[in-house]
Amino acid sequence: MNEHAKKHIGGWVLLSVFATAGLTGCSEAQQTIMEMRQELRQEIALEDATDTQQQKPSVPSVDEIMSNTGADDIRIEETYEPVRTMGTPIQEITVALYFADAAGDKLVKTEKAIPKVEGMARATVETLLEGPNSSGMVSVIPEGTQLLDINVKQEQKKCIVDFSHELGRAIGSSAASSKALESIAKTLCQFDSIEEVEFRMEGQTIATIRPK
Repeated sequence: MNEHAKKHIGGWVLLSVFATAGLTGCSEAQQTIMEMRQELRQEIALEDATDTQQQKPSVPSVDEIMSNTGADDIRIEETYEPVRTMGTPIQEITVALYFADAAGDKLVKTEKAIPKVEGMARATVETLLEGPNSSGMVSVIPEGTQLLDINVKQEQKKCIVDFSHELGRAIGSSAASSKALESIAKTLCQFDSIEEVEFRMEGQTIATIRPK
């Protein structure tokens, strides 16, 4: 408590003694005492607040901090490392495909690079069914023909292929002479593990061809 507040308290005590001794029962004395109490409370509260503000530490501004610390010389550098994606490159293998020439008289060979997979025989036949990329060749396999199954018997060097019924549109009186079957057989027999192709259509064997 500061000195000013102590003086007010001392005056209030004297007034209280005086009022008790000579003015007991007087309403004016009681009113005066109440007013002094109120004034004393307000002055004490005001002086306490003033003391608190004086004792509160001041917070330096951003400019003062920057000036005192030499922060003007600070430089923020951003560094980064490029993200590297590690991926296995797709390996390709060039396969031979047999289509007919533009006139449809004979089979001609073309080559195409396709992804190297475990079942290369199936992938090669499916590529053949897609047709040629060159305008100088035509497919002899009926459109819509699908490969249903393929099985390579390496010990016998034989490949069994089963096609959908659409293949029947390319087979005449002699299935062995069909250019469609010959183009498939030649395409499959490029692999060392295949020398003979057995054709099936919807599960029924229709021909066995060993290309020349």
